[in-house]
Amino acid sequence: MTFNCTRLSNCAWVELRQSSGTEQTISAGDVLKFDSATKRSTGGDSVSYNNTTGVLSLSSSKRYWVQASISIERSSNNLYQINWELSDGTALSASDGSFPAYNHINRLSTFPHINSSFVASLLIDNPSDSYRLKVTSCPSNSTFLESSHLFIMELST
Repeated sequence: MTFNCTRLSNCAWVELRQSSGTEQTISAGDVLKFDSATKRSTGGDSVSYNNTTGVLSLSSSKRYWVQASISIERSSNNLYQINWELSDGTALSASDGSFPAYNHINRLSTFPHINSSFVASLLIDNPSDSYRLKVTSCPSNSTFLESSHLFIMELST
């Protein structure tokens, strides 16, 4: 058994967000889109984002931890789920390093209570594909709010 493994890496932090006035009306099947003009970084990075397609491109020679902090104003009290997928639409699972953002129903009542994290995470080493966030389920005409952020930690291998 191995534990307490450490490795020195150069690291860059990258942030993308929704800017004022760029809120997106969403329904199930839509791709979430951040505003690429808001990109901030702590230094040189290899992250590229297309705000027209919502596709995130990463360097194949780096390791990444990507967190989407998602804020949605639902048009009804129904549940939502946001999943990471490849840019070609292929769904990703936990074994691929993908963890969805969703709200859930409190088991003690039928009233929906929102998941307190609102975070969809993606952990990937040496990516060979591009990625995007897809709305798997959501009430129609909900709003992807400007308080949403995409945080990316890029590590050298």
